[in-house]
Amino acid sequence: MERTDSGRIVVAGGFATWAVAGLPQVMTWTAGNGHLDTRSVAWCAAYVAFPLAFLVAATGRRALARRTAALAVQTVAALVILALGDTGFEGALLVVIAGQAPLLIGDRAALPWVFAQTAAMAAVDATSPFHRRPGFFAAAAYGGFQLFAFGAARLARREADARAELTRTHAELLATRELFADATRTAERLRIARDLHDGLGHHLTALSLQLELARNVEGDRAKEAVERAHAITKDLLGEVRGVVGPLREDVPVDLAHALRTLVAGVPRPRVHLEVASDLRLDAALAHAIFRCVQEALTNAIRHAQAENVYLAVASSGDGAVAVTARDDGRGATEVRPGHGLSGLRERIEGMGGTLEIEARKGAGLTLRALLPARAAAL
Repeated sequence: MERTDSGRIVVAGGFATWAVAGLPQVMTWTAGNGHLDTRSVAWCAAYVAFPLAFLVAATGRRALARRTAALAVQTVAALVILALGDTGFEGALLVVIAGQAPLLIGDRAALPWVFAQTAAMAAVDATSPFHRRPGFFAAAAYGGFQLFAFGAARLARREADARAELTRTHAELLATRELFADATRTAERLRIARDLHDGLGHHLTALSLQLELARNVEGDRAKEAVERAHAITKDLLGEVRGVVGPLREDVPVDLAHALRTLVAGVPRPRVHLEVASDLRLDAALAHAIFRCVQEALTNAIRHAQAENVYLAVASSGDGAVAVTARDDGRGATEVRPGHGLSGLRERIEGMGGTLEIEARKGAGLTLRALLPARAAAL
């Protein structure tokens, strides 16, 4: 479950429900109205096991098997408490479980789980010698409560997923805008440089040639003035070249800033980003690297169920740029590239690069891309 204010409230509510569901039974035994025997010891063991399993399920993003095991322990403990107790409130623990199920094991598995709990409760109520209430009606009532809790948790999960997807998409748009702005600035600088050179530079060059011819005419004063004008035109040409030269230089794109903007919009999994400080990349190469990182993040978020994603962009020894993306998700025995990875491979190979994808079951997925750097590292 998420470690947010809402998540903490849900956890606190679960513990409060657990306490209230067992408090009447505890008060009965402590008041001397019952005696400690095998039944009471088993009830107490189940009553203690429930919050421990609830705490395990509520803390951290554990593997699916551990989340399922924690949920199963809660269900068994709740049914034992229900079978051995007789307060009428034990079914509330099943409602707590129903509220967790969509968040821990997903919607498809959670709904059958809720129905199985309800059927088990009806069976326990019908067979337990300690109950004095009609089993069917209690099971039906708590079954309705469980469905309500399941639906609320399902909506909450979908809303959280939609919010995370919106945050990630917003970060992608911001990062793409950064790259587009860099490319636009570079194109504008080249346009200004071309206009200055083709326009002002052409006229000044023509003026210099005409004055060069005029310098050869007779008359000392005219010749001195013409020579001064000629010197001025040379200075102007030098200034124009001084302005045009830096504008024609290929200004590197700030890829690191764009990637940090992209990563900042990913709430989970946790992304570890390393970008070499000595990279000088042109707009086309920076865009390809950005798309590579973006696709790796998208796969990790949607498919990998990873806790961490490790991204590295660095220059390699053979004058190329290496991009590595690795996650610690569930992995796969066989990688079947979808449209995203296929398009990424085509983009990289079209630039003369290579793309390798490595995956193992339970060991995550690693993506390695090697692209030739047209603007080499420093």
